[in-house]
Amino acid sequence: MILLVARQAFRGVAKSAERFVKRALRWVAVVIAGIVIVVLGVAFIAVGAVKWFALILPSWQAWVIVGAFLLLIGLVLSLATLVSSRA
Repeated sequence: MILLVARQAFRGVAKSAERFVKRALRWVAVVIAGIVIVVLGVAFIAVGAVKWFALILPSWQAWVIVGAFLLLIGLVLSLATLVSSRA
């Protein structure tokens, strides 16, 4: 009798854990897909900006300007994340 109650309890815990893991994996997959889409978007925008700047500047200067701009964006986002995590 005690063994049957223990089995039922274990099945309930196992199903709950399985649902939690599936939900977590689905959430992680969506986050990773979002990150990939954002990175590709930023890359295409950066290359487009370089092509546009290359019309009026030498190519190396266009790459330096776009690279410095992306570096600044990365630093601002990193510092904002750091500040929000400490608050």
